[in-house]
Amino acid sequence: MKNVSGEITPLNFAHIGSIVSSTSNGDYGTCNDEENGRKRRDSHDSLSNHKGTIGMLGSVSIAVNSLTGPAMLNLPSVFQRSGLIPTTLTIAFLCILSTLCSLHMANTISKVPGNSHFHHEIEYSEAFRYFWGRRAFVVTQISFFCCITCLNIASIVDTAQVVDQILSRFRGGAVAFEWRQGGWEIIRWAAHNCSGERIQNGKCIPFEADHNNDTWLLTTGYLLSALMFLPMSLKNLKENTLFQIVGLVVLMVISGQFVYSFFVHGIDFSNVSLWGTDWADMFGVVLFNFAVVIAVPAWLYERRPDVSVVSAINNSSLIGFILYMLVGGLGALTMPDVTDNMLQSMMSGVFGKLTEVCSMVFAFFIIGLGIPLFSVLTRLNLTGSGLCNQFTANILAVYFPWGTAWLLYTGGKTTALLGWGGIFFSSIIIFIAPLALALHVVKQSDIQGSVAVYGRYFQDHGKQKSVLIVLLFASVISIILAAIGEVK
Repeated sequence: MKNVSGEITPLNFAHIGSIVSSTSNGDYGTCNDEENGRKRRDSHDSLSNHKGTIGMLGSVSIAVNSLTGPAMLNLPSVFQRSGLIPTTLTIAFLCILSTLCSLHMANTISKVPGNSHFHHEIEYSEAFRYFWGRRAFVVTQISFFCCITCLNIASIVDTAQVVDQILSRFRGGAVAFEWRQGGWEIIRWAAHNCSGERIQNGKCIPFEADHNNDTWLLTTGYLLSALMFLPMSLKNLKENTLFQIVGLVVLMVISGQFVYSFFVHGIDFSNVSLWGTDWADMFGVVLFNFAVVIAVPAWLYERRPDVSVVSAINNSSLIGFILYMLVGGLGALTMPDVTDNMLQSMMSGVFGKLTEVCSMVFAFFIIGLGIPLFSVLTRLNLTGSGLCNQFTANILAVYFPWGTAWLLYTGGKTTALLGWGGIFFSSIIIFIAPLALALHVVKQSDIQGSVAVYGRYFQDHGKQKSVLIVLLFASVISIILAAIGEVK
């Protein structure tokens, strides 16, 4: 049944049940009718035969790696600008809010008829089409794409900058193609060009000292990063799970080494004030750290049935919060005038060779491995609803970020991207949309869903609606504060 505008009537479960099998594999909006017919004929068998293979370790790895993306590298500088107390409270609040948003998103997806055990492939935007119609589908598709593309571009830039830092240690230094008004020219940069003062302050950053926001650089570090991570971005979520597990192990080991190095180097409380002086991009940057909900729909379909949704999400959020406080907070207390990208300060040599090497490894295994994960999630959201075929989705999810990220290499442009991107896109996808959809479904239906968001509490529908309204209000206030701070 459709309404007069031609949209799917929200919460018409009889209609939804009839189209689940034909849309879960991405048959909406495709141009190949013969292929769509074949997919519809085979859909029942493919769904019944599908078995998720991602266990608890892989599930936590995907979620934690979603939480420890490029914005994590900006936390020490946020602590120094915004103060210990405001930043800590903001991280704790958004961590709880993000966890509840992820659980609500999972519970809403479980309410699709026949999907209580997540046997249907319901991607992020497809859930909105099922329950709220095509307009919501379009809005979330655009917001989802912009949100993850911002994260992906920031990851690409951060990884490329660290690779250039590595290359600058070798003879001949790092090489880049620089665009000026007169055209392209080849330039070089070597680590030994930095003065002792710049090294001590963590300001020994490739190509940064002599270039401004009007300079465009295409560096060898950028090209090498593309050579390594672009092919991985073309793989599926299952194929990337092993890489994510390796990334989690490396993350835990290196984070421990960082914490040890911070204590050895010396904690200086004068580096961070209690209340800070500049809160402009605090909410925007911190918002970007809690993007775990973007991975939830795809993960639900690929997880093993014995993996608890609640445990996986709660444990991942707790691990993320602890890492933020240890690495972000202690890093701010240790490094005076830390750079926006924490790894650049730690690779300056002032923390010793071991920390310098660990920073290089961190960039490759943590930030770098986030690039294919973000690309996979973007592609799945595009193809899962049939909006794009595989080829077009790869252009948008993989080649577009790699083709444009180099334009933001210099001048702290990624910090601005995280600030405004966090407000306009992450706030919608990570907080507003999942809660609004959950509230809409709770108002329209008595179905409980298979995910116990609050455990034994708030089982009554009236209480659930009240809590969701409070969470939505808190989300909106946070986003308004972030916008006000960014304008200032």
